Order: sequence, then structure tokens, then C-alpha cells
Amino acid sequence: MPGPGGHAAKVFAKGPGCLCQCGPAGYQRLAAEQRCGVHFTHRLDANPSAALARRAEFTGVDQRRRDACATGCGSSDTPDSQRSTPMTVLILFLAFFCLLMAGLPVVWAMAGGSIAALLWGDLHMPLAWIAQQTLRGADSSTLASIPLFLLAGELMNRGGLTLRIMRVAEHCFGRLRGGLGQVNVATAFVYGGLTGSATADTGTVAKVMIPVMEARGYPRAFAAAVTAASGTLGIIVPPSVILIMFGVLTNTSIGGLFMAGVIPGLMLAAVFMMTAYIVGVREGFPKAEGKMDWGLFLRDTGGALPALLMPFMVLGSIVTGFATATEAASLSVLYALFVGTIVYRQLAWRDLFPAVTEAVTTTGSVMIIMAVAMPFGWILTFELVPHTVATWIVGLHTGPLVTILLVILVLKVVGFWLDLGPAMIILAPILVPVAKAAGFEPYQIGLIFTMTLGWGLFTPPIGTNIFVVCNVGRIDIGAVSRRLIPFWIATAFAIALLVFFPNLTQWLPRVMGY
Repeated sequence: MPGPGGHAAKVFAKGPGCLCQCGPAGYQRLAAEQRCGVHFTHRLDANPSAALARRAEFTGVDQRRRDACATGCGSSDTPDSQRSTPMTVLILFLAFFCLLMAGLPVVWAMAGGSIAALLWGDLHMPLAWIAQQTLRGADSSTLASIPLFLLAGELMNRGGLTLRIMRVAEHCFGRLRGGLGQVNVATAFVYGGLTGSATADTGTVAKVMIPVMEARGYPRAFAAAVTAASGTLGIIVPPSVILIMFGVLTNTSIGGLFMAGVIPGLMLAAVFMMTAYIVGVREGFPKAEGKMDWGLFLRDTGGALPALLMPFMVLGSIVTGFATATEAASLSVLYALFVGTIVYRQLAWRDLFPAVTEAVTTTGSVMIIMAVAMPFGWILTFELVPHTVATWIVGLHTGPLVTILLVILVLKVVGFWLDLGPAMIILAPILVPVAKAAGFEPYQIGLIFTMTLGWGLFTPPIGTNIFVVCNVGRIDIGAVSRRLIPFWIATAFAIALLVFFPNLTQWLPRVMGY
């Protein structure tokens, strides 16, 4: 009988029909075979559950080891000590954090951790496995929607949309105390529905709103803070790049996640606007004087309307079944070209190359993280880390509320140190099973994940949005951080609403048939 390592290489060599398609359950079965000294003579196929139901031939093992192996393949009752290899997981995380502290980018630290676990752990896989898994990480048709949505947002921005949105929002909220803070939030909300990217949303709105707010008498630190906070709306309001990533990682409907993000996005925008109003009243920020000019309002609204219809077109095409998420992204690019060149006539051919370059650059950073995270996440699944963590937390008998609070705490702590994408990729495979075991639904979990990790975008020391606004506004990070405290409290309140009122995320997907 071949040894465990030799058999793993033998099975691996069978190609895509074997390891590539069997999924985590099939890998767990192979792990059980290696650890029990059992040789399965039948093929690991694309349906692990059906394969496990068929008869497997054992050679040279007694009944006790057969039972242990069979339990390790399919039952959740097996003790963790029989089903996982702590040394491999220890090597994975030790190498990851060492490389991270050495100053390497997160993506290379993840790659280094995976390679170290493969070389010195108990995986018994050939080195070529890393390349294969990395390729699989980016091999998803759903991910093709990311560059298209980003390109549509870039085209809309270069077509003069941001100023049009700001003028309409100022008509609506400018006469309130601290009204430009609310205009900032409203602009970020609408623009986020076009780009799906928090960084793009924050950078674009900051270039327009920070100078305008400062010129109207607002402190520069407050202008930067409200821009950094409201920039996170871009990852919640559909189409959201992060929701697409969550859907791919957890096999959740992208259309359903988009529907689930509508009400939380509106809610978070409303909470931020209330926060800006309270701060404005307390500190006596200026407000616009004079009466509402309805003629100018209707004219500005009519000018912005063609662009404002794009999110509805995207969601409508997905909900009605006219297009998938990827096809809807393609339609959004065509629509953005039409609006920018024919309707607004501000988008020239010379603007296309910079827009494509920006979209491709952002897409590259997302895709390389998704690709490199695939072997990292596979090792965690293979070593049953999600199962072990879920079993441990559920075994505490703390109840659903304490369980989800623990999940949020982990997300927040990790969000302090990791950017949104890597944190989502690392934590989703581990914590989503925990939240599901506590009775929470996938759409609710997805929005809690996204909003909590988005909180980290405007929280030091890694907060990406803070660095963006500080760079644009030429302001010290400490001054901005102090101004962000009310928005941290507002975000915590919004997350609590998602936890206690699940219909905020489940009602709209259910009505739309998801």
C-alpha cells in the first residue's frame, strides 16, 4: 500500500477530475485517509457526498481505524484531535504574521504562509498545488463583474456626475445646520451605487467636498472625517465589490446580497446624516440661507437623473432575471458610455484610456488577493479550522447574541490591522459557519460582515479611507481620527440594528424571490 504522501501525489496527479472538483468534503476524506493509513481505491469525484455513500475498500486496517476514518470523512462528531493537524495551522499563521511584521504586503504574507504550511506541514501535496489553487482563486465568472462595475463608475465620474449629485443633494439638505456634511453623505451614497468601491468613492468625493466645505466655513478635519466615514457606503450599496467577494467566498447569491444591501445602505446613510446634523448643531456649523429655488432644483435634478438611473437599471436587470450580475455590469459600462458621451457630452475618447487604466489597476489588486487567498483558505478548510472554531463557540452554550457579538469582536479586531479584502477572505470561511450555527441567515451575516469590516476603513492604524482623505486634504491623521469618534458610535449603532432586526437584510431579498 502506498504511503500517505505518495497516495496524495497519486490522487493529485489525476488532475481536475479529482482534486480540483471534489470540494472541501472530498479533501477532508483524503485527509482522513492519510491520517488513518487507509487507501480508498475509488476515485474522488465531483460529488463527495455521493462518493462517501459508496463502498470504500480498506487494506490492512482493523475495524476501529475503519470507523475512525469513516467518521473523519463525514461526521461532525469526531474529536478535533482526530480530524485536524494543529502544526500545519500553526505554521500557516506563524509564517503569515512573521512576514506581515517584516513589512511585506498582506497578499505576499498570505502566499508565504501557504507555501510554508505546504513545505513543513502535514499536507503531503506537491509544490505545484500552490499554483493550481492560486489559479482557481481567480477562476470565477462572477469576479468578471468587478472590473466592469469599476469601469462604469470611472466613466460616470469622468462624465461630470459628482458635481451634479452634489448640487442636487445641496438643494435637499444644504439649509440644515451642518448641511454640507449631509450633502457629503448623500453624494457618497449615490456615487457608491455607481462604483461599488469604498476607496474610489472616498477619493472622488474628497476631491470635491473637502475644498467646498472648507470654503464654506467647516473645519477641514470634520470635512475629511465625514468623507472617510461616508466612503464606506460604497461597499454596502449595490453594486458592491465586497459583496461580490463575499458571495463568491460563501456561495451566496450575488443578486440576493445586492438586494440585502439596499436597506442597510439607506439606514447607514441616514445614521451618518443624523450624526453630521448633531455635530453641526453642537458646534454651530453654517447652513445655506434663502428659500428653496424649485426651478433650479428641478433643472439640476433633471441633469443628474440619467446617471442616477444606473443603479436601478443594474438592480432591475438582475432582479427580473434579464441579466446576471456580470451581464448587468457589462450593461452598466455601455450605459455609462452613452450617458457620458451622448447625454452629458463631457466624456471624450481621450478619457477612456485613463478610466480603463484606473479600473484595471483596482481590479488587479482585488484579483491577486482573491487568487492568493485560495490556497490559504483551502488549508484552513482542509485542517477543519472553521469546523473546530464553530464547534468550540457553539459548545460554549452562550446563545446566538453572544455568539454574533464574538464574531463582530473578531471582525473588528482584525479590521484594525488588515485591509477589507484580505480580512474578508481570511475570516469568512472561519466565521460564517459560526454565525450560521448560531441561527443567523446568510444575507444578514454578509451585511454584518461587510459593515463591521467597513468600519475598519476609517479606524486607525490601517484605515484606508483615513489615509485617502488625509492625502487629499493635507491634514494630520490624529485630527481626523478625533473627528471620527461620533461616526464610530454611529456605525456601532447601525451594526446593532442589523443584529436585532434581521428583516432589514432579509425582507427585500425575500420579496424579490431570493
